[in-house]
Order: sequence, then structure tokens, then C-alpha cells
Amino acid sequence: MANAKRDFINAIILLAFSGFAYFGSTQIPIQGLGKTEADFFPTIVISVLAILSICLLIISMYRMTKEKRMEKVAIRKVIKRNKKVVATFGLFAGYVFLLPYIGYFIASVLFLISLYIVLAPTKNKLGLVILEMIGLILLLYVIFQQALSVFLPPGMFF
Repeated sequence: MANAKRDFINAIILLAFSGFAYFGSTQIPIQGLGKTEADFFPTIVISVLAILSICLLIISMYRMTKEKRMEKVAIRKVIKRNKKVVATFGLFAGYVFLLPYIGYFIASVLFLISLYIVLAPTKNKLGLVILEMIGLILLLYVIFQQALSVFLPPGMFF
């Protein structure tokens, strides 16, 4: 029963996130360059997330009705059990908030390092991981900004 309730709560949170993300994607400026605009891919991803969240919601509701045993689950207990998930959502929210201020490159490196520290079971070879993440960000810079001419958020520093 606890798993069904946890899935139910996660489905509600994901549906709320999908709603906020969809609202955010409607704020993307349309330039009229073609049939697919800048909001096309985010809308597809958000739609898939919303559909999967609805499926999870339905399955969890079905499981909760089938299971006889009813136990109360405190929100603090759920957050404590899922602290890595909560931390990941917090880091992602911080990344999205900081992106326009400090730029794509610095925000992405900080986000990836923080995510590694939160999710990795052991923190061995942190220096090597940091170098790999910086290399990944530089590779993305070359691909998007140099090869594809897609400008990434510069922030105040670049």
C-alpha cells in the first residue's frame, strides 16, 4: 500500500510539474521560421510526461483500491524515503532559476557536479568526474553554438 500511495503522490507531483512546464513552454517566442518552432520539442516531451503521469496515477489508484490494508503515510516519511528524488527536483529547480543569471555553461557544470554528489553512492574520483563534466559541457558548446548556431543562455559572465 505504501508503494501505491508513493506512486500516487509522485504522479500528482509530475502532473503539476507538467502543467507548469507546459505553461513555461508557451512563453517561448515563436519566430515563424518554419512548421516546427522552438516550442515543438518541449511540448512533445511534456506531453509524454503528462501521459505517463496519468498512467501512473490510474495504476496507483487501482492498486490502492485492490489492497485491503489501509495505512496512513505521512508526507515527512515519504520525503525522508525519497530524499534523493526530492534533492534532484530541488537541484533542477535551482538550475532552471540560475540559468539566465550565470549562463548555460556555469549553471550546467554546477548542476551536473551537484547531481553527481547527490546521486553517486561513492564520491571516488570526484576530480575526474568534474573534468569529464566540463568536457561534456564544452562538447555541447561546440555542437550547439559552433556547428548548429543555436545560442545558449549566456548569463552575466559570458
